[in-house]
Amino acid sequence: MRYILMIALTCLLACGDKIIPTENSPVEEVEVFDLEWSTRTSPSKEVIGTDNTQQYNDWVLVGGDIGDPPTLKAFNKLTGDLDWEYIHDGILNDEIDNSVICDGIYIGICSSGIIAIDLSIRDVVWEIDFDNNNYSRSKGFTVYESKLYQKVSKNFGSTNISFHLLEVDINTGAFTEFLSFGNNGTELMGISPPVIFKDNTQREVAIFNIYPAIELPQESIQNIMAIDLNTKDVIWKTENFTNNFASNGGHPPILYNNIVITGGDWHMYAFDVSTGGQLWNTEISDDSPFSIFTKTNHLIHNDRLYVNENGRNVTCLNPATGDIIWNNPLGGPNCTDNMIYYEKEDFLVFTSWGYGSVMVLDALTGETVHREDEYDNSQYNTDVVYDDELDMFFTSTYKHAIGFKINGQ
Repeated sequence: MRYILMIALTCLLACGDKIIPTENSPVEEVEVFDLEWSTRTSPSKEVIGTDNTQQYNDWVLVGGDIGDPPTLKAFNKLTGDLDWEYIHDGILNDEIDNSVICDGIYIGICSSGIIAIDLSIRDVVWEIDFDNNNYSRSKGFTVYESKLYQKVSKNFGSTNISFHLLEVDINTGAFTEFLSFGNNGTELMGISPPVIFKDNTQREVAIFNIYPAIELPQESIQNIMAIDLNTKDVIWKTENFTNNFASNGGHPPILYNNIVITGGDWHMYAFDVSTGGQLWNTEISDDSPFSIFTKTNHLIHNDRLYVNENGRNVTCLNPATGDIIWNNPLGGPNCTDNMIYYEKEDFLVFTSWGYGSVMVLDALTGETVHREDEYDNSQYNTDVVYDDELDMFFTSTYKHAIGFKINGQ
């Protein structure tokens, strides 16, 4: 139990202590941010619950406020008008705080379960009740083909706790405990979501981080393991490539050519995807006293790797060698899931939850091009998404859905 409590405290402090940065170096402003529209999501509330903005067809999709039942609001991309709204009346009764869209089905992740909304009929098609199955949701999921892989624990709060990766059929909601780690008296494991792919023999392979039992985060161990997705046989496994501050538990490792890359103990690590042999590791500066790479997914674009730890550093590396190309020490403390590469201008665009701002960085040099602070006394707090046909970006503050464009310098 000390393991669970320490990890929960670590993640809380790592994100929570960045709401108001201790330093706020001036940024030379370039007028690149054009607000197209803003719409209050609720006339009476102002704490949006979901971490993810999504887009589908003509709509920007935003979850309801904290304390709402599972709610989905669809705003018109061009005007910001609320075109329709779905409020769930079923087994699950807490807000959606993470989401993904697969084949026209909006998958909403709640603390108490998972809900699937068919966007063509704007109605629920299935839901999974975690409480009824004695599950506690853990952050992190992967989508592969028609399956959702969601992390959960079972019997949380007891000595019989176990960790599972659920495999959920996106079309039907049927699920199984695809992969399980239990407490056998000597080893208690946490897992990250997997990255899943077909190798050169067309074998389906899943690679994920695993975390044996620990007493304190500074003594935590991190391994990475590859398994055959169909037989579950272990293909390879590393032996304790970190021995302190294990991290990168909320997102899967990422692939670059024949390299699998993950973060841990203030480093980035790369392994041969076929053998698990370590290829390189690079220390990444961080101003957080706790584990890194817990919230924001790594981004590969045009043979460059972009990473953002819990602290304010944003770093660009060569994914083949691990060499640092640039580092922006005040690029933006982040606790949102994703960064976007805006190819039209070679910009990185993302919401810095710690600054409460939308950040625009030069992806080639790392220079901060623009920082868009709060709107109407409300901070930006969710992922940015991009529509390439409209050349528009969408996000939200704590009380608004937002549509904006970015102009070059």
